[in-house]
Amino acid sequence: MTNELITFIRARLDEDEQIARAASPGPWHTDAEAQEVTAVDGISVCDVFALSNNQLRATAHHIARHDPARVLAEVDAKRRILALDETASSWTKGTAGATAGYAHAILSDTLRLLALPYADHPDYREEWRP
Repeated sequence: MTNELITFIRARLDEDEQIARAASPGPWHTDAEAQEVTAVDGISVCDVFALSNNQLRATAHHIARHDPARVLAEVDAKRRILALDETASSWTKGTAGATAGYAHAILSDTLRLLALPYADHPDYREEWRP
């Protein structure tokens, strides 16, 4: 399960990175009325629509907060977690006892949690749900 789960997570991170790199560069900002989100180069990323002014502002700020620069930073951080996970996993191979079992459980939980945001993906397996 672990290798398949790692492969799944890596594929999703690759997709996230590809989409972020194709988008207008970050950081993104909202205009004074929070009706438009613009990229660092001043290009309009999107016009925001909502049913109320509060919802409009919240939507615009949410979009701006999750700009490509942030997505790329999150992808990098998650890849580093995978690398740490793989390093720690190699340390526990061949180790017996409660410590190895505990370490394996933590590593398994970490992978499941990294995959959870992608639970709506068709390749996600329910057996991976934490």
